[in-house]
Amino acid sequence: MAGRLVMADVSTYDEGVAAAEAGADVVGTTLSGYTPYSRRGPGPDLDLVALLSRDLPVPVIAEGRVHTTGQAAEALRLGAHAVVVGTAITHPTSITRWFTAALEDALPPD
Repeated sequence: MAGRLVMADVSTYDEGVAAAEAGADVVGTTLSGYTPYSRRGPGPDLDLVALLSRDLPVPVIAEGRVHTTGQAAEALRLGAHAVVVGTAITHPTSITRWFTAALEDALPPD
């Protein structure tokens, strides 16, 4: 739309490059790990954030599976213009599950 900013949600480096070349004003890593052809890790795709931030002429938004303050800070260090934090601050069930899993991992085996 004329006079509006466009943000492209991408899942891979090639999609990010194509989005910027097509005229997207901002590129977000939102879909990384959520498509059959992108890798999914337990946290944000910081490698993708770093590559896109280095190579694109438009701002990159780190988004997707940002669960800790350290991950958010690392995304900025790697060149992200901004970081979107969703589930980690808005979904109590997920937050509880993360804490429970971490505490269970910390216990000695029976």
